[in-house]
Amino acid sequence: MSTLLTFLRYEMFFVLGAFALIVAYRLLTRRSNTRGLLRDKVTGEFSPGRLQMLLVTGAIALYFLGEVLQTHEMPKLRQEFLLALAGSHGFYLAGKAYSVLVNKLAKITGRINQ
Repeated sequence: MSTLLTFLRYEMFFVLGAFALIVAYRLLTRRSNTRGLLRDKVTGEFSPGRLQMLLVTGAIALYFLGEVLQTHEMPKLRQEFLLALAGSHGFYLAGKAYSVLVNKLAKITGRINQ
């Protein structure tokens, strides 16, 4: 049983490493479209909410990966990190809802004034 678990552990690291290499290769060769990744879809302007969500999610993912590599088992994510993720995504969603609401109200009032 121990041999099977060891094999599965190494296989998991191999598969995740292969996925990471494929994503890195596609990003470096520009085969993955990242144009407009940090731009708001409604206005087309730079979105600070998208940037902070990307940075917080990436930082927590790197911390989690470091814990996995150090302990060789699935760690529990600390409550502070879960709150940071929830706050980050909540901030982004609130900004998105506000942006959509403002644009819809502008269209409605624009039609009434015409």
